Amino acid sequence: MTTWRWLAALLLALLPLSAHAEERIREFNSDVRIARNGTLTVVETIKVATEGNVIKRGILRDFPTTYRNNLGQRTTVGFDVQSVTRDGQPEAFAVENLSNGKRVRTGKADVFLDSGDHTYVITYTTNRQLRFDKDFDELYWNVTGN
Repeated sequence: MTTWRWLAALLLALLPLSAHAEERIREFNSDVRIARNGTLTVVETIKVATEGNVIKRGILRDFPTTYRNNLGQRTTVGFDVQSVTRDGQPEAFAVENLSNGKRVRTGKADVFLDSGDHTYVITYTTNRQLRFDKDFDELYWNVTGN
């Protein structure tokens, strides 16, 4: 019976560790400013918890830039990354093409993140997100991407 108690105690002790080791987005905030010419400047703050399982070197952020407009026509919007920081420091990044948009890949291939919480700030501009109609104007923008 002592072996069963020891095994049960060990399992109960390890249970909180497995619950803690969760990689996830803890917070997502998007601050959008619209210029007179219709260009959006977006500052996204993304707080993530990392354990080195999936999030190893940085995060991936996908942005759809190809849409169908209200007439069913394919429309492509502009997208230009201004800066990326991690924990308040400049972060290496690359922008890759996707079939329907762009991907921002943060970090370096040879640098692994420390486990724990990290805050990324991605600043970018995008245009052609405003739609003008005779009855109303609309900001048509996928704020969270994919």
